[in-house]
Amino acid sequence: MNKVLVSGNLRVTFSVMMTFFLFTSCAYKLSNKVDSLPKNIKSIFVPVFVNNSTESFVENAYTNSMRSEILRSGYAEVANSESSADAVLIGTIQAVTLAADESVIESKNTDFLPNKNVLSKLVKVTVRVNLVLKKKGSSEILWQGNFEQSRSYTPPQLTLPTINSANSLYNLSVRGQTLATLSKEMMQLAYDRLVDNF
Repeated sequence: MNKVLVSGNLRVTFSVMMTFFLFTSCAYKLSNKVDSLPKNIKSIFVPVFVNNSTESFVENAYTNSMRSEILRSGYAEVANSESSADAVLIGTIQAVTLAADESVIESKNTDFLPNKNVLSKLVKVTVRVNLVLKKKGSSEILWQGNFEQSRSYTPPQLTLPTINSANSLYNLSVRGQTLATLSKEMMQLAYDRLVDNF
């Protein structure tokens, strides 16, 4: 009697599990079909982003990140010119802002700084980008989006022996790395949103 009950319970559990996997599998396949560009768009031209910020050369990182996302996705090719593309993706970097975080280090050791000087522990970089996808040779807008994202980095810390430097090259380097990371994250999100709309 007990063996029959256990066997019946196992069959019910197995049936429930198979039904769950079947439905989740179908849902996954259905959601994948949504991620695509319009059928007539097979190639996109991405000109160098317009840089309206005061941060030099940041447009190169964002342009390259978007082109990489298009290539990675496999939904479309990156065209070398507008004439050979089905659509044009125009990017504009509207602003790059830097803000010192509220957390600070107070100098208590006169070996590195005069006493009671204060340094910021973190600098927050915020980037705002606008993207517009237009049909080639037309003013028709197929898609557009605005994106804003922030990321923090550690500026030079004169009170710490390991990064005890006021060298501006260090600050430029770490800021550049932070912006490069932001460009990848933001353009991945932007491209995901673009293909989700179709």
